[in-house]
Amino acid sequence: MSVLRSRVLFVNRCRSLRDRLANATLRHLAPAALIGLIALCGVATASGKELRIENFDAHIVVTSDGTTDVTETIRAHFMGGPWHGLYRSIPVEYVTPQGLNYTLFLDVKQVTDGSGRRLKFDSSRVRHYRKLKIYIPDADNSVQTISIEYTVSDAIRFFEDHDELYWNVTGDEWDVPIQSAHAQIILPAGASNIRATAFTGVYGSRAKDAEIDIAANGVEVRTTAPLPYHAGLTVAVAFDKGVVREPTAADIFGRFLRSNWPLLLPVVVFCLMFYLWWTRGRDPRLRPIAAQYEPPNQLTPGEAGTLVDNSADMRDITASIVDLAVRGYLVIEEVQKERMLGLMHEKDYNFILQKDRSQWGALKAHEQALLDGFFTAGTAGETISMDSLQNRFYKTLPVMRSGIFDSLVSQGFYRRRPDSVRSAYIGAGVVVGVLMIWVGARAASAMGMAPAPFIIGGILSAVVICGFGWFMPAHTEQGTRALEGVLGFEDFLNHVEADRFNRTIKTPQMFEKFLPFAMAFGVEKNWSKAFDGIMTQPPGWYRGGSGPIFYPVNFTSNLNSMSSRASSVMASAPRSSGGSGFGGGGSSGGGFGGGGGGGF
Repeated sequence: MSVLRSRVLFVNRCRSLRDRLANATLRHLAPAALIGLIALCGVATASGKELRIENFDAHIVVTSDGTTDVTETIRAHFMGGPWHGLYRSIPVEYVTPQGLNYTLFLDVKQVTDGSGRRLKFDSSRVRHYRKLKIYIPDADNSVQTISIEYTVSDAIRFFEDHDELYWNVTGDEWDVPIQSAHAQIILPAGASNIRATAFTGVYGSRAKDAEIDIAANGVEVRTTAPLPYHAGLTVAVAFDKGVVREPTAADIFGRFLRSNWPLLLPVVVFCLMFYLWWTRGRDPRLRPIAAQYEPPNQLTPGEAGTLVDNSADMRDITASIVDLAVRGYLVIEEVQKERMLGLMHEKDYNFILQKDRSQWGALKAHEQALLDGFFTAGTAGETISMDSLQNRFYKTLPVMRSGIFDSLVSQGFYRRRPDSVRSAYIGAGVVVGVLMIWVGARAASAMGMAPAPFIIGGILSAVVICGFGWFMPAHTEQGTRALEGVLGFEDFLNHVEADRFNRTIKTPQMFEKFLPFAMAFGVEKNWSKAFDGIMTQPPGWYRGGSGPIFYPVNFTSNLNSMSSRASSVMASAPRSSGGSGFGGGGSSGGGFGGGGGGGF
């Protein structure tokens, strides 16, 4: 509540109290007490402090480069006391229709008194205002003239058919009335087709208690009535295009970034993540890849496939099934199931255990986990169907993946497990994004800014961290050398039918032994083509589906069908329980500038 309104309310209350007590004391109180009470109210009223703005004059010069120079001259009457000065608040943050920020770039040049002497002032940011706290010596019971000079670089608005200065001259947030207001707007020489309108009153008012004069390249506006509490003067001046230089696309983009600086945060995050990736997430340089005829370091197909892409995929898991079959631990049996009374047939698969659990000791952890997930009894001859793995084997997948990663780390190929590295960065990205949005929303509220740039900045920063996090797992020097061997072995499997490998001795045993690796690398078709005419009998670990004549390509196709179905079945999990099923025109206070002020 303003000083003036407080004073008026206090006086009215005193008068009401005085009248009521006067009636009561005629009968019950002594005349001397009544006189004392009335005198007390009178003294309290007389001792109040009051501020009046006798005149507010604005001199506004629009330059040809789009800069607006503003000089506000305020004549203030300080009554009572104590008074220390005047404050002036000017809005500098606006929200666009798109929910983004438009900042008024305002630079205060100086503040002087009526004699031209500089006055001390403090400049601060309070919500969306630029607040000037101006100290005035000996302000008590005096009339003071204060001049505020400042420059605004982006106050002109550019439209297709005209340019415009839409300026809130006095502001409509003053805590005291303004007796009179005047504005003089000077446009660049050569300005033509000048039109002007003015609005007065509280925010949103369309009253026009003002006179407008247009002469040459100038516009003068003067109020015709005092501006009451929280009322102001707003001016809109339009003129033909061409006299003020429009900002370039680069200028507009630069101002946009300055106004919406939280959008630059993802750029900072990108630079930081790029540095982390450059120093920690890159593999040592690969040497030229030479063909290898054996998998390096006695790696299993699952480990070799994981070493290539840092991910233990379902392809690596299903390749491990075939590898265990090749090594005699299980048999894959293809069976036909009848549907619709025998009118339709569907492939299914059985897995038959060939070695007791006591014979699994030579297997690696992820291979033992696979057999444990398949066979509950663990005795030779135990048979399970693929359908029985539905909604059951998914619990084993994390154990298998952990076994593969742990094995690669223990062999010195990684410093940290790739899945852990990725999870850590993705988790950090989510946490950073949420914190940036949460903190940004509060910062936006405190600074009077739109929250959208902070939200967008937080989301993009999270995406950048998560994106880089996917590529952060890095091989050690030893792991890079092993990767070179794996890539060389993959090259051999993929191009074994090429001329340079024609002299390779191809045997059915070689086909079976390396087929799981070809499946892990996704090159099983090329591998099988190279054995046409060499592999003429189906392997003993796969039963059914071969037909009278065995073709390696057809056999590989059957294995791919099995792997595809196994991937779906083994990863299936029970559904969780569901939730509920219900399911144009201007006005006073418009434009740039404005604000208000008061005394302190």
